[in-house]
Amino acid sequence: MSSEVIDAAIAHHTDWPAPGTVIRHMSEVDLPRVSSGTEWWYYNFHLSLVDGRKASAFIALFRTTSIRPKTAPGQHVKPTPQQDAEFELCHSHLLNFAICLEPSDSPDERPVHTFWGPVPKSNGDHPNGQYLYTSAMDSNNADYMCSMLEVNKQLDPRVRDSLLELMSQGKVPEPDILIRGDVSVSLEGQLDLKYGDLARVTCRTNDRGEDVYHITAHAEDGSYGFDIDLIPRKPPINHGANGVVQGDLVTPDDGMYYCFVPRCEVSGSLRIDNSETLVDKENSLGWYDREFGGGIRMWGEANTKTTESSWKWASAQLSNGWDLTVYTLWDIDINTEELTVRDKRAVAISPEGTRIEYDEHTFEAITSWTSMNTLNNYGTKWHLVIPGMKLNVYVEAPVIRQEFRTICVQRGYWEGRVEIGGTMGGEPVHGLGFVENVPGQFVVKFEQYLKRVARLTAIEVQKIYPDQFLDPDHAMRILAFQSEEEMAMKPTGPNCLPPQRFTADMPLDVLYEHLYAPVRHLTDRGGKSWRSYLSVACIAVFGGDPEKAKSLLAALELLHTGSLIIDDIQDESPLRRGVDSVHSIWGVPTAINAGTAAYFAFETGLRTLNVNMEPEKKVRIYEIFFETMRAGHAGQALDIAGQQRSDLDDILAGRAHPSVLEKRVLTVHRLKTAIVAGNIAKISAILADANPEQMRALAAHCERLGIAFQIIDDVYDIRGWSHVGNTKIDAVPVVTQKKEVLKRPGDDIRSGKISIPIAKAGSMMPLDEAQWVWETVLSKPGDDDITTQKVIDKLESYGIVDACIKEAHKMVDDSWIALEGHLKDNHAKVYLRALGWYLVKYNSI
Repeated sequence: MSSEVIDAAIAHHTDWPAPGTVIRHMSEVDLPRVSSGTEWWYYNFHLSLVDGRKASAFIALFRTTSIRPKTAPGQHVKPTPQQDAEFELCHSHLLNFAICLEPSDSPDERPVHTFWGPVPKSNGDHPNGQYLYTSAMDSNNADYMCSMLEVNKQLDPRVRDSLLELMSQGKVPEPDILIRGDVSVSLEGQLDLKYGDLARVTCRTNDRGEDVYHITAHAEDGSYGFDIDLIPRKPPINHGANGVVQGDLVTPDDGMYYCFVPRCEVSGSLRIDNSETLVDKENSLGWYDREFGGGIRMWGEANTKTTESSWKWASAQLSNGWDLTVYTLWDIDINTEELTVRDKRAVAISPEGTRIEYDEHTFEAITSWTSMNTLNNYGTKWHLVIPGMKLNVYVEAPVIRQEFRTICVQRGYWEGRVEIGGTMGGEPVHGLGFVENVPGQFVVKFEQYLKRVARLTAIEVQKIYPDQFLDPDHAMRILAFQSEEEMAMKPTGPNCLPPQRFTADMPLDVLYEHLYAPVRHLTDRGGKSWRSYLSVACIAVFGGDPEKAKSLLAALELLHTGSLIIDDIQDESPLRRGVDSVHSIWGVPTAINAGTAAYFAFETGLRTLNVNMEPEKKVRIYEIFFETMRAGHAGQALDIAGQQRSDLDDILAGRAHPSVLEKRVLTVHRLKTAIVAGNIAKISAILADANPEQMRALAAHCERLGIAFQIIDDVYDIRGWSHVGNTKIDAVPVVTQKKEVLKRPGDDIRSGKISIPIAKAGSMMPLDEAQWVWETVLSKPGDDDITTQKVIDKLESYGIVDACIKEAHKMVDDSWIALEGHLKDNHAKVYLRALGWYLVKYNSI
């Protein structure tokens, strides 16, 4: 452990309990501390309801102290000693609470379990299981966040600017909301926290001298919440070293004082779906964490750290009377994603309340889940081993999707109910607990974020295009010659044809090598996956659930991959995604067949979306798919034919305006790329139950985005991959590391293809020079680097390439203005906006 960490671990502020102080009641540390930049009050509950249902809930109330300028918003500056009078302390507040209703059988069949009874088995997300949550902040918190975003130089600028664009309108992205009503925190006497009309925590002393915490919370619409009385039943326990754990460590003063009560009595009621149910207090338990400390920050003070904090924390209340808390706190390099453990502890509390700390423990995830909403990956089942107490247990989430989405940790975190089973001292033990997992999620570059989509897409692709055919039955299902329902019927008799007849005598290895391996050759290399992400964002931006449409990722990726294979044949391209093109390895006939077959994988992927889908929706999605295919093939036909000589002759003879050539090229881009993007939006809008006006607006934006993307793709064909790092995209040179060559500069020129920059020559340079450019391109200079570079230099000298960039930017920005009022103000909207900027401002081929 470094000296810096040791210093932080023993550093106590003067308004903290002195080292060695024994806290007998949590009310001694309930009130806020003047020295603290951040503090919170956290409670969780495991509730047995009188109707037999099981639920867990938590609530965290945060208070942040910062120094803000007495100036207009947006004028955040760091003070000098002479300017102290122009600054003031600011307190901001954040509220997080959630309820997890455990999956169960039908209401009539629910067994009534005591808390210490057998933990019921779960199949994950049972229809009766629910996770309901609220994240709310006051306006001070939102303004403070904006002040930090304005000076942030590390967060991807597209994400930052998109977020600021929304928040500058006085909004926060859903599901975050602004707290309505007054927020107040008692500074003396007994604890009284009031967070508008959403939550309140008060402490009183009952006639037995016990501290009783009354905790209420309810959703903005009042449909869920809780009204709980909590009474500590074990003494407060210090965590960390002398009660101090490691904070953000910007300075040694950033340690946090941390104590907790691991076992509390709870009573009261839970509200679900507008219905109140009493808590069976004999079989329910609670937990209380109190933490404060950290430095007081200045508004608009730039964060220069190259790491972000990440942690995994668990509480456990066991059937033998023992309680546990374990955590690991990491620093994650935001550029390399390398992890460094900052602090790691395991603390056990005996039934009598004795604290025992163990130096050695492991708490490793053995299964995980990636959220389609945030692209964060979380553990869902863990193995916890503490050798010193002979504890060996498994910790499992009965509901997988216990993700708490909030902008306050950029995207979200996982906090939820877990069930525990295993052994302690060789004896069986079980119990309940909570796990909180905040993974690394800092987006330095938008392409890093898209890589998360690429990883998910690869998983989904493997379900349709696996690594191999295992046997005829497996091949039958993968090839999807018949539906699952037809295969399950297992027809018999002389007049029945078994589905296995398709694959029974197939040489499966040969089939795989010539039909599936060529496609996997490209999908395994991975692309930018922006089309797949577009589908996710377009579903979520209307409040739909992208989790139900995972197979759409593979459907779109395979459709796109098939088109790339065919494109490369027709363009005679030797490379794709940094490797030999498919036809260069397998030959043209196999490539044509494999590429064409990949188109039909869209239908295979869509099969999982058909479950319980209304017939009219299903039909409309298939209509859109076939429209996309027809448009794409029409565009490809025009692309293959190339620019007609008659058009050039008409322009040169003055019979047609030079812009005709540009319109011809844009038509191809619209048919091959823009219609695909627009129709992805339509399909996604259908899945999200968007109304027709919303669908039209989104499709129009995505179609224009597709055209703008293709214009930029044409630009980078001129400038080449190696020029991406130092090209003036927004009139600012951007320097990046050299990247591998994925495609030669000027490939369109070499192959005789007239792209947008080449077509625009007729409108931006003298006609005789434009004629030279066109004639040179149509001559297909191929490997003639000198001639190819002359064409590029000519286009650059007249500012044509920069003009194309500006046009693409304006197209996307103008389109967004027309769209954004139709969308929910949520996280997906922020990232959809950022995606548009990424594709036209910083994209590369």
